[in-house]
Amino acid sequence: MTQAVTDHLLRGLVTGSHAEGTTCLAVAAAIEDDGRTLLVATTGDDVDTVWQLPTDLVLPGETLVQGLVRTVSLTTGLGVVEVTGYGGHHDHLVDGEVVRTFVFTVTVDDPERVCRWANIGHRWSPNPIIASSPLGEVAACPAYTVDPAARLIGPTTLQPLSTALQEAAKGLLCSEAAIELLSRQHSWMCRHDFVGGFVDPSTSPNRDPASSAGIAFVDWSGALAALDDGRLPCSSGEGQLLRIAASLAEGLPVDLRDAITGLDAVNTGLVARAVWHAAGHRP
Repeated sequence: MTQAVTDHLLRGLVTGSHAEGTTCLAVAAAIEDDGRTLLVATTGDDVDTVWQLPTDLVLPGETLVQGLVRTVSLTTGLGVVEVTGYGGHHDHLVDGEVVRTFVFTVTVDDPERVCRWANIGHRWSPNPIIASSPLGEVAACPAYTVDPAARLIGPTTLQPLSTALQEAAKGLLCSEAAIELLSRQHSWMCRHDFVGGFVDPSTSPNRDPASSAGIAFVDWSGALAALDDGRLPCSSGEGQLLRIAASLAEGLPVDLRDAITGLDAVNTGLVARAVWHAAGHRP
């Protein structure tokens, strides 16, 4: 589910990141045309080619939108017509520094013009799941696979994954609140390292066996162990929200003073909403 892009949202993304100590920001453009998503070729460390969304750092003095327009222009030769939505963000470590990448959906003028650029490797992917991966699509690695749970992720909607998790938590107020917290925070649901490693998909016995819909469960203990071991690099705010969600869902210990210190206004509101839900109150 994408959010409408407003000046208020854009300011909040930047100021919230800076409040968490994340100052290295990047943007990624999800360019869609006729049910396909544009991927561009980059050179990976371990494989010959990595296919991913057009992505680049936001330069000093640039706004997120200015960085997005420049990124699309330089990487694809296309011009942005409209920034249509915000799809969440993901964090990764580069030389020990957290880089936060904001993903936006955009429309461009004459999308097929990219095919006339001889100096850019590109392809239109019919599979939106791969296109949404923060790690990109590894094209030259036969062993690369996507976990069944991670296949629930889409490039512009998190609804299938959220629905599967909500189905499993249905009727358990604290578990519902934990899933709602992660779903509204967005970034964990967009990460294949989290979804692929710590979300277990199952088939609901109450559903039609012919249906592909199902339920999914989070391995909260495993996710927190990975977080503590540094296997799930993230911003402090994302880590705090994951700890609070795990505590709500399974009663895992959390130091509330540490967990809420430094949260921005948006994330504080999400935590308050989750606590309200867990206590049996509905908005």
